Parts: sequence; C-alpha cells; structure tokens
Amino acid sequence: MGSDLTAIVISSVFLGVGFVIAKFFPEAALLAAVFLVGLAILNIALFLVA
Repeated sequence: MGSDLTAIVISSVFLGVGFVIAKFFPEAALLAAVFLVGLAILNIALFLVA
C-alpha cells in the first residue's frame, strides 16, 4: 500500500511540473500537454488500483 501512495505522490509532483511548464513556457505547450495527459491517466489508474 505504501508504494502505491508513493507512486501517486510522485506522479502528482510530475503533474504539477507539467502544469508549470505549460503556464510559463507556451512554446513547450504541446510537450507539456502530452506530459500532463499521460500523468493524469497514470494518477487516476494508480488511485483506482490502490
């Protein structure tokens, strides 16, 4: 159970980093969007599994 919680926290941190990239670097918005969508799906999957 602890490793699932750790994975959720780590993916949430990466989700925040992707949001910051999208907000402050508009030229990298496509990369940030892929990053955010992928990690959002991962976060939801981990939450449902945990």
